[in-house]
Amino acid sequence: MEFITSPTFAYLLVVVALMLVLLTILFSESAALKVVTVLLLGAVGYELIHLEWSPWALALAALSPLPFFAAIRQTRSSPSLLIIAILLFAIGSFFLFVDQDGLPTVNYILAGAVSIFCGEFIWLAVGRKQNAQGIRLAEAPDSMVGLTGTARTEVEVHSTGLVEVEGELWTARSNTFVPAGSTVRILRRDGSVLTVKKLEKLNKE
Repeated sequence: MEFITSPTFAYLLVVVALMLVLLTILFSESAALKVVTVLLLGAVGYELIHLEWSPWALALAALSPLPFFAAIRQTRSSPSLLIIAILLFAIGSFFLFVDQDGLPTVNYILAGAVSIFCGEFIWLAVGRKQNAQGIRLAEAPDSMVGLTGTARTEVEVHSTGLVEVEGELWTARSNTFVPAGSTVRILRRDGSVLTVKKLEKLNKE
């Protein structure tokens, strides 16, 4: 029973629970994964009841999935978001369980090794997710038709400009002039060139 409520076991339990939360974000369609994640989070709650813990560290650990979620929503690499997620994860979990003086009770070497492993996992998982999204768009160009984006430069008639769609810059052309900053809808994709149309804003009277 003492082993179950030891700081080392509690730390590893928190790490596993947080990693499962991240996996649940990646594979949101898996019901079994969600059930296991909820059970482990309940076990983490049990540890928090029986051990001394730091409120600010708990807040950091709880916030770590947010930049991770934002990163996988991007269609291109977002290193700053990943670094934030990894730092919140590592610092929050390491400082979560403390002694009476507020110092971490987890072995430093163990925490360092676990943080490195989990950081690499987070980095690779997001990279694979974004690569899969890129392959999907490359293999099915029609999947971009109907999406909206923002003109980053002017798109002249009989010329091209740049538009941003889901975080990526594309070369675009249009049958009508499109001012920079306008919202556009994708009508067609030919290789790396998009045909777009400016969306008119509705004026409310």
